[in-house]
Amino acid sequence: MANENLDKERLNQIFRGNLTGEDEIYLRKIFCDLSIEEELEHTAKKQWYEILRDKIPEERNLEHILYKIHFELNTKQSKSKDRTKFRNIVNWVSRIAAILFLPLLIFSGLQFFTGKNKNDFASVEIKAPAWARVRFSLPDGSTGWLNSGSSVKYRGDFISNRKVTLDGEAYFDVRTNPERPFEVSTDEIIVTATGTKFNVASYKNEKNVEVVLEEGKIVIKDREMTESVTMNPDDLLVYDKSTRQLHGEKVQSEKYIAWTEGKLVFRNDPIDIIALRIGRWYNVDVEIQGNNFQDVRLRATFINENLEEVLYFLKKALPIDYKVISGGIMCDDETYKHKKILITTKH
Repeated sequence: MANENLDKERLNQIFRGNLTGEDEIYLRKIFCDLSIEEELEHTAKKQWYEILRDKIPEERNLEHILYKIHFELNTKQSKSKDRTKFRNIVNWVSRIAAILFLPLLIFSGLQFFTGKNKNDFASVEIKAPAWARVRFSLPDGSTGWLNSGSSVKYRGDFISNRKVTLDGEAYFDVRTNPERPFEVSTDEIIVTATGTKFNVASYKNEKNVEVVLEEGKIVIKDREMTESVTMNPDDLLVYDKSTRQLHGEKVQSEKYIAWTEGKLVFRNDPIDIIALRIGRWYNVDVEIQGNNFQDVRLRATFINENLEEVLYFLKKALPIDYKVISGGIMCDDETYKHKKILITTKH
């Protein structure tokens, strides 16, 4: 039975970009109503996928469209030399902006302290919808980026307890506070910093957790506290989930954080890394068939190209072929079935 406090028709209008002052008050009210949290998230997800299925001329392939909208809205752009072009971008963004940000607000599940025990702090969760990269700010002034399908969660007392839980990939720019270290927890490791910039990739379906440090110093510990490692700039640390071992190497950190600027960067990377990062970037499953890829290496930079363009380039530049198997569709139970890409050697 639908909750009377949730006006779905009104939410439909808000999702389409028709937001009034009264609507803002209404949104604050429903965010605070914990009794409709589950229905609210369900409604937001349904709206998200309905919008993705809309037949918008020239914007049918929303993977790269969403990337471009996101970076237009969240990064400082240089002054446009063509005002007409700028107005067109604004009009274009206004048509689709709600796709990115209103679902994000709903998914965040913003909760406020309602318990009688003053130590009972509810958690706040920020999620990046599929195919979108989202810039976020934390209560202590720290900022960051969430990659597609990723989320961070923290308690309501974050100012005095700077701890976040990460699922997926995020870049953190941590505000310095030696008295209150900043902590990022995944299922396998804990990253501790006082003020620094670093990237953490911790996907449940991947065999490793990766941490790359851009500035400052951080300390990595596994969950069992059996080993800790101090990282310096341009260090890459990999935690192997199966062996529970940490190992590191020196890298170009900009390659690993370029995704925050809309760039997919490869620097002499082997086929398994190529497949892994394309899968993350485009929210697809990439499978490598065969073992004749020892000499395959890639050096390239892609800026907001869609998946088809990248695959076409790889086929021309490398001795490989590919086939799109299935996926990229919504199932009847409203779960999303990933598109699957099969990579083989060129015959």
